[in-house]
Amino acid sequence: MTLHGTTIRKGKVLALIAAILLSALATLTYETEKAEAAGSYKIIGYYPAWGAYGRNYNVTDMDVTKVTHINYAFADICWNGIHGNSDPTSPNPATWSCQDEVGTINAPNGTIVLGDPWIDAQKSFPGDTWDKPIKGNIGQLIKQKQAHPNLKTIISIGGWSWSNRFSDVAASAATRETFANSAVDFLRKYQFDGVDLDWEYPVSGGLAGNSVRAADKQNYTLLLQKVREKLNAAGAADGKTYTLTIASGAGPNFVQNTELSQIAAIVDWINIMTYDFNGGWQTISAHNSPLYYDPAAAAAGVPDAATFNAAAGVQGHLNAGVPASKLVLGMPFYARGWSGCAATGNGQYASCTGPSPGTWEPGVLDFSNLEAQYINKNGYTRYWNNVAKVPYLYNPSNGVFISYDDTESFGHKTSYIKSTGLGGAMFWEFSGDRNKTLLTKLANDLSGTSGGDTTPPSVPANVHMTSKTSSSVSLAWNASTDNIGVTGYTVTYGTTSINVSGTSATVSGLSANTPYTFTVKAFDAAGNVSNASAPVQVTTDTGSSCTVAAWNAGQAYTQGQRASYNGITYEAKWWTQGDQPDLSGEWGVWKVIGPCGGGTDTTAPSIPANLQSTGKTSTTVSLSWSASTDNVGVTGYIVLYGTTSVNVTGTSAVLTGLSPNTTYAFTVKARDAAGNLSGASAALQVKTDAASGGTSWAPNVSYQVNDTVTYGGVSYTCLQAHTSLTGWEPPNVPALWKTP
Repeated sequence: MTLHGTTIRKGKVLALIAAILLSALATLTYETEKAEAAGSYKIIGYYPAWGAYGRNYNVTDMDVTKVTHINYAFADICWNGIHGNSDPTSPNPATWSCQDEVGTINAPNGTIVLGDPWIDAQKSFPGDTWDKPIKGNIGQLIKQKQAHPNLKTIISIGGWSWSNRFSDVAASAATRETFANSAVDFLRKYQFDGVDLDWEYPVSGGLAGNSVRAADKQNYTLLLQKVREKLNAAGAADGKTYTLTIASGAGPNFVQNTELSQIAAIVDWINIMTYDFNGGWQTISAHNSPLYYDPAAAAAGVPDAATFNAAAGVQGHLNAGVPASKLVLGMPFYARGWSGCAATGNGQYASCTGPSPGTWEPGVLDFSNLEAQYINKNGYTRYWNNVAKVPYLYNPSNGVFISYDDTESFGHKTSYIKSTGLGGAMFWEFSGDRNKTLLTKLANDLSGTSGGDTTPPSVPANVHMTSKTSSSVSLAWNASTDNIGVTGYTVTYGTTSINVSGTSATVSGLSANTPYTFTVKAFDAAGNVSNASAPVQVTTDTGSSCTVAAWNAGQAYTQGQRASYNGITYEAKWWTQGDQPDLSGEWGVWKVIGPCGGGTDTTAPSIPANLQSTGKTSTTVSLSWSASTDNVGVTGYIVLYGTTSVNVTGTSAVLTGLSPNTTYAFTVKARDAAGNLSGASAALQVKTDAASGGTSWAPNVSYQVNDTVTYGGVSYTCLQAHTSLTGWEPPNVPALWKTP
């Protein structure tokens, strides 16, 4: 790679004057273009290089007509001939030789290099010829730009895993010069329109092994000044404008550790990462990307709740001197989840045992995965936090709480962008929204079209009764859709209406043994209302003979005290307050005594249905089934095979320690809090895979070159040293594993 020189000879004076004039002209053109763009919103989407591996999400899968810019993640920094991050806490603690699309290169310290040469620029996609110099993802991005001339692409450098050398680069004039010159070379060679520095983080806050200095605060400004200088000069020579941006942390530490007002004067805009405020690294559930501060979060002990929200992050940048028009709000196409969360508050701001299962890694779920498997499905109920303006899911059978964004919360965030005068929206990342639900929402909201929204939501479907007593009826329905996001529902019966934010409601204060007709309408933020749903007729139960006082959320109960709830009598096992009895579960504080007016409960749950195998190896079988129902609530299941039985709380199980190449017959029974067992499900026969040589592949294991593993009955050999992650199973990552 050829780098620009750093000395000027006397014979070059005329050339220098010409360059200065060209630079001034470029600056004028740049400022004119900025003025013309004022008032239009940027929509910036990240595409991760690894999306083309196990995720099987390629550049061609993106709808680039709905964005203004694509940030390609990530390039890295070459240092002492290698790049990468050997920190053992890194998601992939490996290093590689510095390479380009041809092979290993000799690059000075501070040079920007390809992060993954194979997938970035070497892999042949359909239409690529053997002699095409730039193939891979970058070659596909070039094709997208050719097909869509208004699309801009930006190379993003660093990220969480590869920010370990930024401090070293920024520390000296020589390395800043090298970095800035290599940025120009990288843009020209790979046909990008700009460079994005994703330094996580100056001074403190990143991976433990990152190089950091107190002087990072001032050096970051110097580094950006040098990059801007080189980009302006290159733009003058090339007849175009090159963009310079950064990704910033949303918390107050980032503001304190940078000179944001000076940075804002240098860069075109700042992508503020207003997500990852909370996650599975903490033991209390909270929200991934709340728009506003919820005092209930602070009261529950959620760390930094007052500052860890999008509005506070934006305000911190504004207070530091960043113009609103240069701030781009970060919006996640993914969720964060916890397991083992207490039922209080439907799992929100509750004590949890750890991260939930994820789409590709524990505790992180793609939005499209939520659409397919979670939102008001498989025991998960959608709830809405009207203070933070975000939805969440909770499943009381397994204690999984999931915080995410949807079109409703995106509607509030795009309204915030407009009302605050921000520059637009940035999202991480394309592959999390395969149905393009969230992307379409952003494009519709920020496309600059005028005129108020007049499109009503769709009619709520599948309105049905979920339970009833002599004085209450509980209803649920499928979520409606809307072009800007549904904000709530109205349940109507007779002349009475009540508004709710989620897709369920309990109507109380009804008369015993009386028929009621219920309908539901959806409404959006603009006030548009759907037509009414199909009516549902429910007759309340006859008068209850409950002699025990109804449960009171504000009352403290001690061991042995009883309370009634929805026609069921419960008894406290120990002191409790605020724990809703029907959510307690077998191991919770409340013990089921039985229906009011009757003896102890003797009604068994329904038999589990739809038992199926979801995966197997030579020693394991994974099963799932449909949830059973019960008059007082299912508390768990028993999986039986041979003489073995396994207790689980959810509707899935992984059976381990099995023998290879052996047929097993599995059945499942449901149990309730009173100890009643259902009949056994229909038997399912599953044959384990045959054994083969090598150790079974597993996530979170450090593998070295030539290690052998088995996966799905096939042997694989390691090609590159790495730490395995969920989603990096051997058949999904041919760059890391090969078959014999």
